[in-house]
Amino acid sequence: MKFTAMAVVCAASAALITVGASTASAAPVSAQSIVCVQENNVIYRKTPEGTPLGQVHRGRRFDVFESGGPDLTWAHGNIVGGRAGVWIYWGLLGNC
Repeated sequence: MKFTAMAVVCAASAALITVGASTASAAPVSAQSIVCVQENNVIYRKTPEGTPLGQVHRGRRFDVFESGGPDLTWAHGNIVGGRAGVWIYWGLLGNC
C-alpha cells in the first residue's frame, strides 16, 4: 500500500516532524525533501522490506517524495546521482 505525502500528513499529523527541523531523527515528510544516509552499507530496495537492489553509504543524499510501508517507516525516493524510485528505511536517514 502506498501513501502520498498528503495521506501522511492526515494519518500522522500528531507525530509529524519536518525533516528540516533541528531534530536528528527522520520522520515522514509533508513535502518532497532531501535527506542524507546516516550509516554505511545501507540497503535500498524495490519495495518496503522487499528485494534488495544495492547499497549506499553515509552522506549520500536521498530525495524523498513519499513515506510508506508498515507504520510509514520507509522512505520512497531517488538517490541523488543514482538509482530512482527506491525505498530506504527511515531509521537510516536523517538531516544532511
